[in-house]
Amino acid sequence: MATRSITSHSQLSDEQRMVWEMCSKFADEELAPNAGEWDKKHQFPKEAVAQLSELGMMGINTPEENSGSGLDAMSYAIAMEEISRGCASVGVIMSAHNSLYMYPVQTFGTPEQHEQWITPFAGGGEEGKIGCFALSEPGNGSDAGAASTTAKKDGDDWIINGTKAWITNAYESSAAVVFATTDKDLKHKGISAFIVPMDAE
Repeated sequence: MATRSITSHSQLSDEQRMVWEMCSKFADEELAPNAGEWDKKHQFPKEAVAQLSELGMMGINTPEENSGSGLDAMSYAIAMEEISRGCASVGVIMSAHNSLYMYPVQTFGTPEQHEQWITPFAGGGEEGKIGCFALSEPGNGSDAGAASTTAKKDGDDWIINGTKAWITNAYESSAAVVFATTDKDLKHKGISAFIVPMDAE
């Protein structure tokens, strides 16, 4: 039988309570008053996302050595709840960046990849880059096993051919985690993930 755990506000650590207060204030003052207008005009809330980056929320679970905040999962959940309360769209932008781009690169990437593809994306400074997760395709949706995008080794390079669709943050991103088939004989086990700069040719 599964167990259920409930955490009350009084059980939060000082650090978690600080995250809650900061994100709650940001949601009330910066997001909620503008959310309707952003949605109505189909605008990407660039300034709000930049502010989140400055607050350390665009690298909330990223280690401090890679310019992240180095906070725990509970802090991330608290931040997501409050940011999404203020504006669901900004919550999705933040979540896709942290969970779908930052996490896999941080978890499976090399130290060199961390330096190039995590540190400039973790917030703070002038860069404030955003990442995305390119899995879905027009004919296959999010079925990774049916992905038609392929990647073939060409000397020191990889040639990726295919089309991705419905990728959150794509137009504003500087890099993407792209899924492509590298060995069709292995079926779903022959799919690899590539870090691809959005200006790649």
